[in-house]
Amino acid sequence: MSVQPLQTSVGSGGAAPAKLPVLKAITCPKCGASLSQFMPTAQTLVCPSCRSHVALGAEELSILGAGRQLPPPPAPIQLGQRLKLPDGTFFVLGRVLYEGRDDEDTWRWTEWLLGSADGRLFWLSYDKEAGFVLFRKMRLREPVQQRFIPLGDGQKAPINERYPANIIGAEGELTFRAKAGDKLAMVEGAAHGKKYSVQQTSSEIEAYEGTPISGKAIAEALGDATWAKRLEAQEGRAALFSSIGLFAFVFAAIALVMFVVTNSSGDLLTKQVLNLSTAQREARFPINLEANGRPIQVKLWLQSGIPVNTYAEVEVNVTAPNEIETFIFEKEFYYETGRDEDGPWTERDYFGDAAFTVALSGEHNIELMLGEASPSVSNITVEVSLYRNVILPVPFLIYAAIAGTGGFLLVIIGAAQKSK
Repeated sequence: MSVQPLQTSVGSGGAAPAKLPVLKAITCPKCGASLSQFMPTAQTLVCPSCRSHVALGAEELSILGAGRQLPPPPAPIQLGQRLKLPDGTFFVLGRVLYEGRDDEDTWRWTEWLLGSADGRLFWLSYDKEAGFVLFRKMRLREPVQQRFIPLGDGQKAPINERYPANIIGAEGELTFRAKAGDKLAMVEGAAHGKKYSVQQTSSEIEAYEGTPISGKAIAEALGDATWAKRLEAQEGRAALFSSIGLFAFVFAAIALVMFVVTNSSGDLLTKQVLNLSTAQREARFPINLEANGRPIQVKLWLQSGIPVNTYAEVEVNVTAPNEIETFIFEKEFYYETGRDEDGPWTERDYFGDAAFTVALSGEHNIELMLGEASPSVSNITVEVSLYRNVILPVPFLIYAAIAGTGGFLLVIIGAAQKSK
């Protein structure tokens, strides 16, 4: 890290380097390294040699606390670089790494202090979710309320987050007294396309108004063509993943529509009403079926109903002309009630269906058999319907689930690519 003198060339076009004048040259009170102060409002300098946080503003320099080597920044923004923003030319003076937390998670974000030769200051913030936001200090004319941040002139920004945070470490020059481990309370809100942040420590409270800015705009402000191209490639991948994800959602929606439509497909062959009881557990009826390779769908409806908190199982079989019996499916009808922490509930299931394929043309026998049942269920009435030329709906439901899950994952990947 170098903070003296602050200069950097911009881009690859050979532009002349720019300088921010050194306000004061000082010596680190711990290790004796040379430090340079650029901003008159600076209150902390981080020594690049021993990482000590040096307090400014008094006649005698003092050590606020020991520092630590920071990890590389999440974006290629270094101390001393120059940014050509719409508001003018700014220099990267300092960097702070924060960590926030709540009951479920911890996260980190980085803020760079940007200063101009005429004394104007910005904070450039970055985290994975919000991306880049360019903050400038604002004056709080009223106390922060429970639900709103006052903006002045009767305007308010709704608060969407409150959480504690602490400073992991810093480098360069800062406009407040800071050292690793310092704690602060964060309040964040948004309104009118702007973001608002209030940071409160044990000694002061500061408020900032921020404007979201793209990574590509920052890269162009730095004159970093390599980073700009990399961001363009990421945006292209993000758009591709998102487009494929949206297409998958459309396919999932079509599959769901087909699932609903095919539920009522097919031609009715016959409808029978059969009675089953503990005295007569079996009932059957004959029907001519053709072996054309298309499935035959069997639908069961419980017509008689059953008492509360009871069940009854019905097994369905088909016997072919060659006397070979084939199991089709077993359905459990039930009627249940109860109470849980959300209150009383009721569940019942009086319908079931399945399909089979005819192997041999001719007269078949459809057989229903009453299986296990609650003691209070002595007899039931079941309606049986057979349909031919059926388009089975289950595959469409599977397609919808696969496409919907894939689309969701692709959109998430696209968003992750965009936020890098």
